[in-house]
Amino acid sequence: MKKALLLFAIFGMVHYSYTNSSGSPSGSSGSPASNGQTCSGGYCHSGGSPNGSEQIIINTDQANLVDNQAVNVALGVLPNGGSTKIGFMASIEDASGNSVSTLTATSGVKKTGNYFTHQSSSTAVSNDSIGWNFTFEDSSYPDSVTIYVAVNFTNGNGNYQGDYVLTETKTLYKSQASVEEGELKRLIVGPNPAKDFIRIAHEELAKVELFNTIGRFIALEQSAEVVDGHSVLDVSALARGNYIVHATYLDGTTHYKHVILQ
Repeated sequence: MKKALLLFAIFGMVHYSYTNSSGSPSGSSGSPASNGQTCSGGYCHSGGSPNGSEQIIINTDQANLVDNQAVNVALGVLPNGGSTKIGFMASIEDASGNSVSTLTATSGVKKTGNYFTHQSSSTAVSNDSIGWNFTFEDSSYPDSVTIYVAVNFTNGNGNYQGDYVLTETKTLYKSQASVEEGELKRLIVGPNPAKDFIRIAHEELAKVELFNTIGRFIALEQSAEVVDGHSVLDVSALARGNYIVHATYLDGTTHYKHVILQ
């Protein structure tokens, strides 16, 4: 009986490792929605050590987020001799850990819930490199989304020992760069992120105020004159970080926009 149980346990571990070759378990991209979890430690991949020269590269074909416009992501990994088989898990989330609405997998990639992961046919390292592509889109993007990636560097020995996981992120921000007369029916705040100036525009704009925030609005930093529905805030002297624009309309309602100073 003990021998049978031992054989079952060994089979279970090998089977677990084998199934991971066809994709990481959902919820292991290291993101807020994953509670920071990856496929590292415990009964998952562990025991290996990075060589310090690995590279994880996240490229996108869009510099900013535009509603109803897809973003194509190219994920590239250069192990620099550190691995023979590599897998990954990725998610695209807003600041609260919510996924974008549409995720599309391409060849060698599959979607599991709100996550992307590798297929078994796309884990072999060739010429010391490996890569995957996937796409995301939303009809109404939040102010920013972050691409979270956890990459599993394995030694290809058929089990989870001697492997290690590294993570990488890339954040994209919603485009608010230009103001046209036809756009004045919606609140325009940009550029975001900003460096020296923030332009605010709306056809019924009456007052603009900028607050800093630490969980809640705590102090008025600056206000600017509104002329013909336009206002410009000089933020060049402010500390870099997160701020909230308060835009008050002629009807007395106030609308809020999160901005980042970099």
